[in-house]
Amino acid sequence: MIWSRSRRIRALLAVLVIVIIGVDLSTNGAPKTFVITSLKSQPSVDEPLQVDGLPLLRPGTLTLGEGRPVVAVVASDDPALSQPAPIDASLSYEQVDDIVRRALDLDRSGRSLRDVIAPGDRVLIKVNSVSNRGDLGSQGDCCSRYTHDGTEHPGQITDLRVVKSVVDYLLDHTQAATIHIAEGGSGSPARGKRGFPSYATDDSWSASYPEFADLSYERIVAEANARGLATIVDTLDLNYAPYRREPIPGGPVSRTGVTRSTYQGAQYGFHIDGTGDFRNEGFFVPEAVLDADKIISVPAMKTTIFGATLGIKNYVGTLAPLAYGTGIGKGAHAANNPEQGYVDLFSYNPAAYTVIEGFWSTEGNGPQRGDNVQHNVIIASADPVAADAVGSFAMGFNPLDLEHLHLAAAKGLGTLDMRRMTFVGQPPEHVRRDFVKSEAVGAAEGRTMFYGRGIRRWLLAGPFPGMDIELRRLPNEESLRPIAGAPAGDGSWEIVEHLGYSAERLQISEIHGTASDIQSMAFTLVDSRQAQEGFLWLGFDDVVKVIWNGETIFTDNVRRNYHLADVQIPIHVLQGENRLLLKVGKGSGRSSASAHIVDVDGDRLPGIAFRLPGEIPTAIEQVADGPQPQQSALVNLYPNPFNSATQIRFELARNGKVDLAVWDVLGRRVKTLVTSALPAGMHQIAWDGRADDGGITATGVYWVRLQTPGGLTSTRPITLLR
Repeated sequence: MIWSRSRRIRALLAVLVIVIIGVDLSTNGAPKTFVITSLKSQPSVDEPLQVDGLPLLRPGTLTLGEGRPVVAVVASDDPALSQPAPIDASLSYEQVDDIVRRALDLDRSGRSLRDVIAPGDRVLIKVNSVSNRGDLGSQGDCCSRYTHDGTEHPGQITDLRVVKSVVDYLLDHTQAATIHIAEGGSGSPARGKRGFPSYATDDSWSASYPEFADLSYERIVAEANARGLATIVDTLDLNYAPYRREPIPGGPVSRTGVTRSTYQGAQYGFHIDGTGDFRNEGFFVPEAVLDADKIISVPAMKTTIFGATLGIKNYVGTLAPLAYGTGIGKGAHAANNPEQGYVDLFSYNPAAYTVIEGFWSTEGNGPQRGDNVQHNVIIASADPVAADAVGSFAMGFNPLDLEHLHLAAAKGLGTLDMRRMTFVGQPPEHVRRDFVKSEAVGAAEGRTMFYGRGIRRWLLAGPFPGMDIELRRLPNEESLRPIAGAPAGDGSWEIVEHLGYSAERLQISEIHGTASDIQSMAFTLVDSRQAQEGFLWLGFDDVVKVIWNGETIFTDNVRRNYHLADVQIPIHVLQGENRLLLKVGKGSGRSSASAHIVDVDGDRLPGIAFRLPGEIPTAIEQVADGPQPQQSALVNLYPNPFNSATQIRFELARNGKVDLAVWDVLGRRVKTLVTSALPAGMHQIAWDGRADDGGITATGVYWVRLQTPGGLTSTRPITLLR
């Protein structure tokens, strides 16, 4: 039977209604006790995403093209420079300018700074100038954010030599209509404007800095305009700029393939607590930021409790506290949790180019109270996530530990995997320096650490009665390798994820309740490219038992309160898959746990990744435990709708050849997932939204069809959102 065009359209609309109703029931019905995310499957560099039909990348601002993103890395000891110098030496303006220009010239990707700025563009250079050396503090230097402990801290703001070099480079190589140097520093209001303190001698625009060749922004602007070019260069204090409130483009980052629970306290910040409704009230954003044709982010390297603060975090300065009036300031970005807020702010107008500088940087308890570092390096790229990943790597971090980079990559803003980047200039390893990390609450034995490095995704089972963790509650505990939905006692294993601030902390009591004398089990897999030694940094309350690859490596039956990385346990990590099981007993009140797989300095071990069984793309996972299914069928498609990857679970009642494929609404086979013989049991496979030819499929409704031994067919609709 051949359907007419009108009948096909009506059928598609009917399917959409069914899917929407199903999604609505799944998200607004009875409260769920688990969450699933697609962050494990990072979008490829050539896949700009959409969520709810809204583009996640602002058209004309940043288009991630085919191939690997190019990242330029140049340090002061590059032999190609006219005056090479040690990487921690004090440099002249001419030397800094030489480094900046070499990095920008090396980018020949077609998305260099020369290429992304079109004639007539209104360009905004977002610098970091939260404080300045004219801010003396209300009681001398004791209370200034720029000068404290008797020392000036130029490492906490963008080096003006770099800003001048970027401005001059734009004037030399582009025909921009305007270049505005912009900032909304909370500690540096403009002279003569509301909020300017009586004890200050300068603002960010008039202050000059001996470390930066005595430059001020006023001097940079004057010298640029004195060249007599058509491009107009000026400063823009975002504290006093007109603004408007707009929804977050593509929705808040929490919408990126994540389904959230409705229990009280679940995933704080992603949604309105206890409702399951996502936050999307948007931010008050300066019109200059919203309307700029291109934004260039020029941050300094600084540490923070969330890791490194670079190009994406630099956008917090677009939330100008003085412009909004009482009650609306920089704290607004924390309503979605700080790291989600960084990415949501960045989404309004993502940086067309990022230039990270480390000539003067901050380590330790940054970004305002840290110590100065001289680290003469420039990292430049049109891919903002790649730039930040390499920048954080150069500071001694593992980029995979930084939550906002995971979120930005999941939202389609760039590439996180450094193995998928092309480097020009010097290798990132050459400029790597272990910055002292910020201290986090609960740091043990004086160790410095930061939030976000721990395991974020678990299979959770329970609660089981009784607090005694030595009592065996499940059979074959040492060989457990469960999958989501598999039975566990009277319940089942459920996927739980926590993101954002304190991302590594698994809030067990928020899911299993605060009843007394119960225990829970948490399971995950750790993949490693090589065998290596490391440490399991563990935090928990009340008592715990740790089983690593079937061996009990730690037990503590003495009740304690949770502290981040309270215990450090030496472990041997096998090449390939490693199994981690935590048994956590709770006497009363709240309970939580966290686990980090790290080196001696507390950074994630190299070459490891966390996953759950069945989550390797295109791999088929068979569940051997439990009774065999009585009939063959598709069991679950999750998440649905999805944007980067979905997991397809199916049951086989008997051994035999299976045909599992994705079809479009016109009856055309789009993707063949399985055409082979499989044993009876439960299986799981991922689909990344690509067709058989590797092409990217479009937004729409598709059908997943399972044909099984005996001629049985099971079909389910699935919605792909780009």
